[in-house]
Amino acid sequence: MINLLPEEAKKDIRAARSNVTLLNYILILGLGVVFLGVICGGVYVVLMGMKTDAERLITVNENKSSAYVTAQQQGTALRAGLTSAKAILDQEVVYTKILTDIATLMPSGVVLDGLTLSPSTLGAPTTMQFFAKTTDDALKLKDNFQASGLFSNVSFQSLSGSSEQSGGYSVSAILSLTINKSAVR
Repeated sequence: MINLLPEEAKKDIRAARSNVTLLNYILILGLGVVFLGVICGGVYVVLMGMKTDAERLITVNENKSSAYVTAQQQGTALRAGLTSAKAILDQEVVYTKILTDIATLMPSGVVLDGLTLSPSTLGAPTTMQFFAKTTDDALKLKDNFQASGLFSNVSFQSLSGSSEQSGGYSVSAILSLTINKSAVR
């Protein structure tokens, strides 16, 4: 078949085909832009709905948490009170514990003349006077005090015997010692 169309018509036909192809591409591109716009709009609507739900949830939670503010304040006050009580109890001195420990360390035949206890005597050198029936009892008392963990630096300040003591306690002993602070806790 012989193509008898003039050259000018052939150019117009080629241009028309190119225009149709370009028009198809533009139409497809336009539909793609519209599709992406619809998707972006849908995502925006979904995100705004989620934002509204989240704000509503925050408001509900704030209302619920405001009901617990008084409980939280009471808990804080209680915690402060317990801290104060712990500080006070950590400084507590149990003098009866020292007295019972001294009594258990004293051998039979030994009596304590007098004892003054105060916070200033704890951890500081102090003296105690004892009366014993024999010198061996006084030495045993000193050994018991040294062996216990309640006292430190235990030594005789004086040890004397006399027949003038009443009740059969003829030996007078003055011990110099330090009451450990751990003995009262």
